[in-house]
Order: sequence, then structure tokens, then C-alpha cells
Amino acid sequence: MRTILRGGTVWDESGAADADVVIDAAGRIEALVPRGGQDGGAAREGGAPAQVIDVSGLWVLPGAVDAHVHFRDPGLTAKEDFLTGSAAAAVGGVTTVLDMPNTLPPVNTAAAFAAKLQAVAGRAYTDFGLFGAATAWESIDDLIAHVDGLIEQGAVGIKVLLGPTTGNLSAPSWGELYQLLALHAERTVFVFHCEDRSVIEVATPRVPRALAAEYRGLLAARPRFGEILATAGVLELAGATGARVHVAHVALAEAVGLIARAKGQGWPVTAETCPQYLFLCQDDYEAIGPVMKVLPPIRSARDRDELVQGLRSGAIDLVATDHAPHEPPTKSEQPVWEGSFGMAGVQLLLPLLVDLALRGGCSIPDVVRWTSAAPARAFGLYPAKGALRPGSDADLVVIDPHRAWCVADDWWKSKSRNTAFWGRSGRGFPAMTFLRGRLVQVDGRVCGPPRGRLVRPRAGAGKTDGEAK
Repeated sequence: MRTILRGGTVWDESGAADADVVIDAAGRIEALVPRGGQDGGAAREGGAPAQVIDVSGLWVLPGAVDAHVHFRDPGLTAKEDFLTGSAAAAVGGVTTVLDMPNTLPPVNTAAAFAAKLQAVAGRAYTDFGLFGAATAWESIDDLIAHVDGLIEQGAVGIKVLLGPTTGNLSAPSWGELYQLLALHAERTVFVFHCEDRSVIEVATPRVPRALAAEYRGLLAARPRFGEILATAGVLELAGATGARVHVAHVALAEAVGLIARAKGQGWPVTAETCPQYLFLCQDDYEAIGPVMKVLPPIRSARDRDELVQGLRSGAIDLVATDHAPHEPPTKSEQPVWEGSFGMAGVQLLLPLLVDLALRGGCSIPDVVRWTSAAPARAFGLYPAKGALRPGSDADLVVIDPHRAWCVADDWWKSKSRNTAFWGRSGRGFPAMTFLRGRLVQVDGRVCGPPRGRLVRPRAGAGKTDGEAK
């Protein structure tokens, strides 16, 4: 049966329109019909029966694409799993997630990818893509063969973890990465965690023990230089090989400048930052505590302000959450540079940014671009995902701009409460979420069976704009 969302305001990258959204029986957007006329416009379209959902006074946006989540499945499911992680995503208005490969076992072979897909199939309330990992092997030939296998399995991209983080996967050498990217310049997107391992390994044991309980100790163990060095290196890889490079969780002011320069030279580069870097700075640690520990670390107010400017200028393309559930940390964890890093956040991607827009910090078209269109383009999913136009999947979120949300137990769906935003409130409540035309959440409650399925990048996903040429 067709579905009609009647009476709402439809938002995309270009602005707003008063229109009814007609969804066909296959779960795609059939038409956007300007409101007006005796029956409200959309119901005049064709004679097939339709269910009509009144969204008067509400906003209809493309469902968000969170390009960076860790649902911990398989192997770390005490922290999160695909059912709970995707429920949190759907409740927050996210309809597609791209899940990272540093699970147990790591997804660095075709066999591991197939096993993970089998483990999570039928257990997602959102559509999902799976990243593969490029890790150190005995030979460059082994590395190339395993990455080939991951791409053939349908990996949405290949992740390279240049610094130590959850799973502690060792990256290939720079020489191996150069050869790998040169061979795959048109085949996939390479996503980099930009912290240099050797810088961290030398710096950490030299941090004075007097700083063991202070956030300054963490920043000393993870020097700015390590992020700058790694970021510059991967951008040069893009320029030298022509391969698509995506810089994950940008946290530094200097990185924004490096990325802008690379884009100015026409290199095939995209970049993301995260809500934790846009809304917090190192001065917040005293009040928030260890739950604020993420990698790369949250740094100064100047860094935060430069990241905001980077989004506005287009140097940074998108916002993703790096949703990283863990068991709750305690203030007694010593030293500060050890223990778990990362915070849960997939449920907050849209609420935080819509609230920011309602307070005048950005526009709703900015929010659509940063959370839907840009990530879908970057990973070869556009326009099936990330767009609100005829032929696109009817992945939609209905926002009530007048209704408040609060990060509290009765709304929170992740297994883990490790978020620095606990207790925060704002306006712009995700009242309904549709996945391919079917309701998957209403008023903060998931509904129906989990219908999420694997998404694969379109041919040409190695191109800069994410669309096949």
C-alpha cells in the first residue's frame, strides 16, 4: 500500500517546501506534491489505496546516514549489539549506519566479513554498511588479496587505524599503503584514523606521573604532532595515488587547514567531525570526567571553533558520531591515558544538530547536508540514501521542532550510558522514523520487526562525489 505524509514541511539541502510525500508500495519516494486543493494535494496522485499520516506542523527530513559507528558485533556485545545499536539509531532519526571493523574477530578478511554479515543479518532496525580493515600482514601481496576480498564482499569502505585504539589493530606500513591505494584508486574509499602510533608510543611513557589523573596527561600522551603528521600523510596518499581518502573524526584546527589545502589542489578527499568535538572542549573534563575520553582527544576551544568553521566552509564534509559504547568508566581509573575510550552517540546525531539549528548555530539545510546527503555521497550510497526525491529510498525522519528531548533512561536505547551528553536537553524531537517506507520508530519506541539490510556502494564509489560517472 502507498503511504502519504500529509501537511508537513519538507527539508533538503536547498531549503524547505510545503509538500506531501508520496511513498510507493516498494518503499521508495514516488512524488513530492505541493500542498493545496480540496484533499491536501498528495491524495489526488493516482487511484491506488493509500494510508495517510498527518504530519501537520512537523518537518520531514531525509533519514540520517551515520558514517561511523561501532556496534561491537560480533565479539564485544556486552557493550552493544546490532539490535540495541540500531534501535538507538532509529529512535534518533538515523536510517543507515556504517559499522567499523575493529570487532572480535576484526573484519580484515573476506571470511570475517561474511561471518559478521551472517551474525548481524535480521538484527538491525536500520540499513547498514560494513567496513573492512586494512591491517598488517606478512606480505604486501597478502594485504592486497585480503582487501580485494573485502571489496568483492561489498565492504562500504576500508578502514586503516594508524594509531592504537580499541582492538589495537596494526596498520600496514606507509609503503604498503601507497601501493595498496594506487592499486585501488577507483574501487573503494579508504577511511583513516589519523594518529601516528610511534608518536604516541614514545610520548606516553614520558608523561609525568603527576599528570596521571589529569586530562592534561591524556593530551600529553597523544600529542597534536601525531595527528598532524598522520593527517598530512594520508592526504598526500590521496594526492599521490588518486585514491579516495576519508579522514575520520577530525579533532584539530591544523587538520582543517590541511584538508582545505588538499581539496584546493583537487585531491579526492572527504572528512568528518563528530558532535563531541563540536560541542565540547578540554575545559569540560573537570565537570564531565572520564566519560569524555575519546580518540582522538577533545582539545581546546580554538580547535572546536575551527571545526565549526570547517563545516561551514566545506573543508569538513559531514558529521558522524563515532558511536563507541563501553562499560561505564570511573574517576578512579589511572592513569588517564589508559582504559576505554569513546562515547555512545548515534541516537544524538540529529537531535543535537537540529537543536543547534533551532538556536541559530546553523541551518536545517546544513543539518541535512552534514548528516544525510554528504555521507551518502562520500560512500557511494547517494541518491538511494541521503536524498528526498523521487526514486530514493523512503528513509525519512519526522521532526517535531517544538517538542523537547532529554538524554535520560526513558528515551535512551543503547546498552551503554557512556555519553558526555547525559542529562542534556534540547528541541527538535524525532517523532517518527521510516525505513524504506515502513515505520521503525514512533515517539521514541521502535516498532515492527528489524528489517535493516546490507547496503553496498554504487559503482564508482571511489569517485570524489560518491556517484557513479
